[in-house]
Amino acid sequence: MNEIESHFLQFHSHRIHYLKFGSGEKLLFCFHGFGENANTFLVLKRSLEKKFTVISIDLPLHGLTEWNEKYFDKNSLKEILIQLLNENNKEKCSLMGFSMGGKMVIGAMSQIPESVEEIFLMAPDGLKKNIWYNLSVYPEWGRKLFLNLVKHPEKYFALVKFLAAMKIVPVAMKKFVESQLETKEKRQQVFDVWNCIRDFDVKNSVAKKLMNQYSIRSFLFFGKFDRIIKPEFGKKFIMGLMNSQLIILPKGHNLMKDYLNDELEKVLNQ
Repeated sequence: MNEIESHFLQFHSHRIHYLKFGSGEKLLFCFHGFGENANTFLVLKRSLEKKFTVISIDLPLHGLTEWNEKYFDKNSLKEILIQLLNENNKEKCSLMGFSMGGKMVIGAMSQIPESVEEIFLMAPDGLKKNIWYNLSVYPEWGRKLFLNLVKHPEKYFALVKFLAAMKIVPVAMKKFVESQLETKEKRQQVFDVWNCIRDFDVKNSVAKKLMNQYSIRSFLFFGKFDRIIKPEFGKKFIMGLMNSQLIILPKGHNLMKDYLNDELEKVLNQ
């Protein structure tokens, strides 16, 4: 199967949209980053399609997926993946995630470790706890504060600008915040998505224990110049893992470009 197919999976009252391509024997589930969709992984078709049958999923509140609840938890993802495994007559799978999708990969792996052969993490979120994320979604007062930011961002932007000037937060973080929260629609989406997936935090120690216990191979790709999700996060994460590779590329955060095909082919041909 070399063409790209569009499918919907009925899951309770929800419709999960995904793209399917490739003719490989192994099944690979892919999870995109914030504000993106399943199309993100089409750029990797060249390196993936021979070894994998790829299922690239539109996450809740993204793409064509119709999600009718406020929250999306790890158990729901587990049920979705098991349903897709059964429909494709597979017992094993691989997982790939970019940025926010990396958090989905770790969450999924923690739920079905016995079914996971390998994971691919591209500039993955979730390996280092983000204090701003935690404060924005877990305590009730933090969620109320975030909602206030959605409606009245000016004073928060001023605070971030001041903290950057004082070198308390990196300038790259300031630019990232401004770009991600520049419109009310973007701010609302950040609030909705962050709260929707707040169940997906998995302790690194728990994830690593499962990966070693079930002999799950891992390949971590980071951009050398990524100031948001730094290579140091990956270096710390692979410590103690039995079968893991860290690949640092001379790039920034957005690794989902054509050049990544060559890097993937190197690890896939090992």
